[in-house]
Amino acid sequence: MKEGKIITTSIVGVLVMGILLGGYWTLKKEQLNIVVKGEEIKISTFQKTVKGLLDEEKIKYDEDDEISPGLYTKLTDYMNIKVTNVKKVTQKEYDKIPFEVNLVEDKNIEKGNTELEQEGKEGKKELVYELIYNDDELVNKELIKENIIKEPTNKIMKKGIKEEIIVASRESNSRKSDSKKSNSRQMNVVATAYAGDGITSTGTVPKWGTIAVDPSVIPYGSKVYIPKFGMSFIAEDCGGAIKGNKIDIFMNSESQADSWGRKSIEINVTM
Repeated sequence: MKEGKIITTSIVGVLVMGILLGGYWTLKKEQLNIVVKGEEIKISTFQKTVKGLLDEEKIKYDEDDEISPGLYTKLTDYMNIKVTNVKKVTQKEYDKIPFEVNLVEDKNIEKGNTELEQEGKEGKKELVYELIYNDDELVNKELIKENIIKEPTNKIMKKGIKEEIIVASRESNSRKSDSKKSNSRQMNVVATAYAGDGITSTGTVPKWGTIAVDPSVIPYGSKVYIPKFGMSFIAEDCGGAIKGNKIDIFMNSESQADSWGRKSIEINVTM
């Protein structure tokens, strides 16, 4: 009987060892490949899920991070696992707010003249962006908030609408004739050209027929006849580089403006 018990115990021990050994080879996952921040780790494990493996290897992650395949995916031999560290940060930037030009009619100013009532000042705004980094590489930038720090101050220009009333008489007609002569003059100027969207210094939209001038030489509202084109233009814009005997002719396209370039021409100004 003792011998039978010994044989039975031995058989049971072999069976248990077999089960244990069989379980080892069944449960152990071989040659798993983990990529964390671009670094590869090859490992074998007894863990059943991706989460269990990451926790076992003390690989840190949070709810924003991207884990592929998912945390509760069952492990298989030769599986590739990637952990992408996702970081979200906010960034503030600042930008200018352009001012507008308001044109106001004034009956106390002679027609054809303009006066500056108020200088324009640019405003300022704060732009808040959300930046998303994947493993320290910027992958997305999104505007999430815009705050006005300082409102712009609009530029105000007074446009004269006062008309001179002349009594009909020989003397007045003679003066009127002399006045017309004195208000019409020929000039030699350097003419450049420009194009694009925007608004003129007098608050109008520039078009073919608009020119920029130095208002101290050619007042706003003056008619400027250009023999080169056989037509009259209206002085209703100015520019930082337009000083003295210079004009800037608005063209319908950038290519036309480039083609014109810079020319010395004769003009006739009627004020």
